[in-house]
Amino acid sequence: MHHLTDIQTTNLRTLYAVRLGLERDAVDTCRMFSLHPRLADQLRALQPEQMCALVHAVGQISIFVPRDDLAALLEAPLQLVGALAAAHPPRPANAVAPA
Repeated sequence: MHHLTDIQTTNLRTLYAVRLGLERDAVDTCRMFSLHPRLADQLRALQPEQMCALVHAVGQISIFVPRDDLAALLEAPLQLVGALAAAHPPRPANAVAPA
């Protein structure tokens, strides 16, 4: 196995976390990560070797991008961050299904 960079390690760990979440509770994981059910099925079907190959092919680009309101969350008082994050989903609820 090749040495992974920080971004590749983050991508791989996040893919594993999402896949594990989908195995345990697909509905909640789809909600937490704003995943369309078809994309969730694709991620659940990935074998570990396929995840590693994907991470290497993507290279130095994040697969999971930060929330649009991350700067606002960082600037808000900690007591409000949870409520603000819940009030504004990371992506629009009408996310487009994968091709």
